[in-house]
Parts: sequence; structure tokens; C-alpha cells
Amino acid sequence: MDSPQYAPYYIQINELYIDTVVIDDTEFITLWCFTVLDDEYKFIYLGCDFTQFNQILIGAGDKGKEIALHMANVLNSEHDSPTLVPIKEQFDDYLELTGFDLIVYEPLAVDDELEDEYEDDDDLPLEQLLGGGSKRSDNTSQKYLIYQLDKLYPSKIFEPEKLQRESMTEQFEDDSLELAQLYYDYLNASENGYSECEARQVAGLEKDLFFRMARKAADLWS
Repeated sequence: MDSPQYAPYYIQINELYIDTVVIDDTEFITLWCFTVLDDEYKFIYLGCDFTQFNQILIGAGDKGKEIALHMANVLNSEHDSPTLVPIKEQFDDYLELTGFDLIVYEPLAVDDELEDEYEDDDDLPLEQLLGGGSKRSDNTSQKYLIYQLDKLYPSKIFEPEKLQRESMTEQFEDDSLELAQLYYDYLNASENGYSECEARQVAGLEKDLFFRMARKAADLWS
């Protein structure tokens, strides 16, 4: 009997804070970084190729250019495989990428032993470093995730004019605007080569009811 065909499950992230770059003797690299998943900062391993990493460096602006020069020096000299390039340690801060939509897939739970890489309070969690949140209460329960980068592209900013309707409450405005943004995430993914099904998955609009509601909300705000 043939095994079921693999179908990656895509998700979209919009913030990336890179702590360490890991290079080896393949065409792929691994980024140790933080991002926002389910409204929480989480540590992840993100795999990508060198072309995608160059896009990240370009999108990160001046600091990305600085790190690109450093990476070129590392790659052009003798180095071990794998080699860790500690961005935060060497450049005093994370390499930050915002203002981009990153489509990733295939999360996998990682064994607890990998947590030993980030035991120091200076490194975990990111929300503490940004001025909020509390420490992990149970280190042994933390599970890291592995993702593969599929595509990244600049986010489209949706800033509609607010409707002047006395009967529209503030809560309804917030909810409808959030739905409208999901629909624009769907359109953005469609324009960047994803199928109808994949684009709705990226935007979290797989259910027909939510999709119709988001489309109506986008019409309302347009």
C-alpha cells in the first residue's frame, strides 16, 4: 500500500530575531532564532538556503549588510563543519527582521536535551529582553520547534480609513479589521504563488465561514 502523500502545513510569521547562524558543508543553513507563534515569543530552529538567507540579510537593512560582510569572511576562510556564528554575542543584539511575511512549514518537536544550548537568563526568553513576560517556570517542559522557510516577501500594510458610523462599536471595529487583515494575508499569499488552498491555510482561513466573513470585512473596510 502506498504511503500517504506528504503535504506541508504552512504558517505565516511576521517577526524574526536571529541569535545564531549555523553553517555546514551543505547548501543549507540553520538559524537559531525567536519568533511569535500563538501570540507568544518562542525559540525555533529555522532552516533555509543561502539565497533565502541573503534575502533576510537584505531585508534587515544596515545591520544585515554588516552581518553579510562578516559571514563572507567566515565562508572565505577555513572553518569547521558545522560552524556557529553567534550574532547576538558578536554584534550585541539579535538580527531583527520585521515588515516581512515569512511562510514556513513542517514543525517538529525537539528532544529536551537541546535546551542546554539556551540555559542562560541573558538568552531566554526574548520577551524578558524586550521588557516584559516572566521566566520559564519549568525548563523541562519546553519543546523547541524546527521549521523550514518556504518563501519570504515584504508585508503589505493595510491601513483603511475608519468608517464613520455611530452604530459601529469599538470592539466590532477591532474584530472586523482583524478579519479584513486575514483576508489581505490570503491575497498576499495568492499573489506570491500559493495555491488557493495553501493561501487560505497561510491566513488561517481554511473554514469557509471564516473566509466569507474575512472577505466581507475586507469589503467593509475598502
